[in-house]
Amino acid sequence: MPDEEDTLPKGELQKELRKAKNETEVWTVIKKAIPEIICLKIITEVTGGAEDRRIYTAIDLFQADRINKIHENFLKDPDLAPLRDFHAEQVKSAEQDIHKKLEFLEYLARVLIKAIKKAK
Repeated sequence: MPDEEDTLPKGELQKELRKAKNETEVWTVIKKAIPEIICLKIITEVTGGAEDRRIYTAIDLFQADRINKIHENFLKDPDLAPLRDFHAEQVKSAEQDIHKKLEFLEYLARVLIKAIKKAK
């Protein structure tokens, strides 16, 4: 499962797909996109202080693996409890996003199968 450091810059795949000039280049972009599609990331950050603090959750949609990273201050500082709770709610609401992504993956698979059949 990709970690937050492994992700492509936002919009990079769309740019690559627009530049693709043939089927091989399109397939290359699709292969890069698959890890991005199957991983849902939720990040809550406190910025602007002496150090940035973050809670990070990544959910692998295929294996149902979950990675959680939390800055130790979220565990110690009672003033940060509302942000910790907010992040927990965001993770909880991610179930709807997961459902939408799975529907998209199914649609994408059907489109690709049709395109492959047409190309033969």
